[in-house]
Amino acid sequence: MTVSIRRARVEDKTAIANLIQLYLHDMTEFMPFPVDLDGRFEYGFLDRFWRHPYYIMSGEEIAGFALVIDECPLTGRKPCWFMAEFFVLRAYRGRGVGRTALALALNAHPGAWHIAVPHANVAAQTFWPRALGGRLVTSRDIAFDGDTWTLTAFQSP
Repeated sequence: MTVSIRRARVEDKTAIANLIQLYLHDMTEFMPFPVDLDGRFEYGFLDRFWRHPYYIMSGEEIAGFALVIDECPLTGRKPCWFMAEFFVLRAYRGRGVGRTALALALNAHPGAWHIAVPHANVAAQTFWPRALGGRLVTSRDIAFDGDTWTLTAFQSP
């Protein structure tokens, strides 16, 4: 299985928006997300986070997506890469797809990075330290938008 990231184009925005619905569905386990009258979860950040959008690919199959931005919305730090959204479909979890996709995204954007995870997201609290592996990181708790988050800072070569 070959894992890659592929830059999403403007014409891919609808497909990424559809994947965001699956992402938000998974996150309702620990965070409430309102549903619009059309039955879709409300998500008003796609335009804001559409700076460096990627599909996560497993071979020729879409396995998820990543939205990378060039500033940290939690701290206001610029320049600083920030993983605004990162999602791997359930069928691809536990196979190293997320870890490999993350490494590819970090290599594509060298420099200072922040990754933030709400404390309530237990699965992500487990994933990110493992995925970041042997990198020298510093982590701290930060309050943002009514939630407590773990903010991890590091450098990508």
